[in-house]
Amino acid sequence: MYVMKSGMIVGKYNVKTQVDSLIFYKPTTSTSNFEEKKIMLTTDVIDAEYSKAKDILVYVSGTPSKINMYNDSLGTISSIDLVYPPTCVSVSSDGNTAVVGHDGNITYVDLNKKKIIKSYSVSCYALDIVLGNNKWAYVFPKVDQWENLRCVNLNLSNDNEVLQTGMSIYAGTKGKMHPSGNYIYGADNGLSPSDVEKFSIQNGAASYLYDCAYHGDYPFSGDLWFSEDGSRIFTRGKTVLKASTIQGQDMIYNGTITLESNSSNIMWLDHSSIKNNIYLISNDGNWNGTNKPYIYVYNSANLVYKSKYALEKYLVGDKFYEATPYFVFCNSKGTRLLVLTKARGSGLENEWAIQKIVE
Repeated sequence: MYVMKSGMIVGKYNVKTQVDSLIFYKPTTSTSNFEEKKIMLTTDVIDAEYSKAKDILVYVSGTPSKINMYNDSLGTISSIDLVYPPTCVSVSSDGNTAVVGHDGNITYVDLNKKKIIKSYSVSCYALDIVLGNNKWAYVFPKVDQWENLRCVNLNLSNDNEVLQTGMSIYAGTKGKMHPSGNYIYGADNGLSPSDVEKFSIQNGAASYLYDCAYHGDYPFSGDLWFSEDGSRIFTRGKTVLKASTIQGQDMIYNGTITLESNSSNIMWLDHSSIKNNIYLISNDGNWNGTNKPYIYVYNSANLVYKSKYALEKYLVGDKFYEATPYFVFCNSKGTRLLVLTKARGSGLENEWAIQKIVE
């Protein structure tokens, strides 16, 4: 199945068919007006997460510096001004709070009251951040080489940063909290072969546990996502792993997702257990390549490709521009996808939009 969602340009066209010396003219028809279905944003998008507990899309913008919340059921966007330019965001499992990373700071936010709870200094540039269910924030450093997670106790006002214990991590590592809330898994960047590692956060400060048993056997390529029940790990390098609380059964190979190009990677992924689907964004396979203007749908049980959605293009004047997707999320009921896209090469002042796809 291939679903087109882009619009058409207004106009009238004559269609003719020639058979030998005879020419038959069909009546002139008009195409329908181009209907802008996207929700155009007045900000850029730095990072985004989705709360399935609240069905709210949360994204941070740098121009201007805000944390923004899109409520799909109401069709409204609300924002909170940030003191510092954001670099990343993480939303709590219950959808009530979020934490925003900055260069040398983090900001703790109440999403219900739409206000900043407190800002804290942190001793690194926050490339990625994870908000635990224990009111701790875990900051992944962007720069230097061998580093440690910064673990910030949000229950305290001062002297609340400690370093992760155990083996160091490599700067540039990205992390996600396991759905259980007890662990963080990280995917390193800048190392060959790429690896996945696990941390316990059950005692507050993160403790390095162990890394994946494979070293070069399968590609992981620097990012990861979980199935909703936490039983599987999907990596940027298309490798799928099992997750377990038992080390010997944890991060064990569980298949590969086949993309249109062998050189392509998964750039973002979301799982819907209700639909039994994986929704993903892939790139064109080139070095620093562009994300393809589609959302790909796979059966989450057997990893078999099912379909793809073409994204609505951007109409500027009389020319269409491709929509480049960066984030895709499925709502809790499995009835709608929300996609954050940017107009590729359009020159628009406001290039970002939210696109909706009905499942």
